[in-house]
Amino acid sequence: MSLCHTLWTQTIDIVDVSNCHKECKMLAKSKIEWAINETLSMKGAARLLGCSYNTFKKYAKMYGIFEPLPSNAGIPKSNRVGVKPPELQAIFNGEHPSYSQSKLQERLIREGYCVEECSNCGYNEMRASDLSVPLILDYMDDDGTNKSFDNLRLLCYNCFYIMKGSRLKVDIPKSVRGFQKAVGNLFSNES
Repeated sequence: MSLCHTLWTQTIDIVDVSNCHKECKMLAKSKIEWAINETLSMKGAARLLGCSYNTFKKYAKMYGIFEPLPSNAGIPKSNRVGVKPPELQAIFNGEHPSYSQSKLQERLIREGYCVEECSNCGYNEMRASDLSVPLILDYMDDDGTNKSFDNLRLLCYNCFYIMKGSRLKVDIPKSVRGFQKAVGNLFSNES
């Protein structure tokens, strides 16, 4: 019987054995059971323990506690285990002033708080590339940290730049400025 097997049968916690295989890590049944109870999948439990899935699987099968999910649907991967996004009401109340503008816009539409159309002109044509309406989340008071629902609205790009462009000092590219000047000259010569 090897030194690894002897130490393995006597331990109830993770033991590093220096006299056997290079970086031999023994996983105790209690640790595996804890990891399985803390996560949604066997791969998640392996990640939680910081070992490879194959190593986890080997020891979990040895203890008879390896029970993968019955379906092949799987669970979405996330670096943040068990963290759910804040409630929209908490965001509206100002508890999360640095919450992502793009995520907030997506959630407002998905959860039915806003219709996916411009609140000024009603534009709602979807792009063929991603089947979404090109809209910008606008803060009426121009304060990006004030995420009160009464301060938010969705605008199409055209309305946004017409209504907010001069106030927000939006940098207009030289090519567009040249085009604006040419169009202005064209119409001023006709009168």
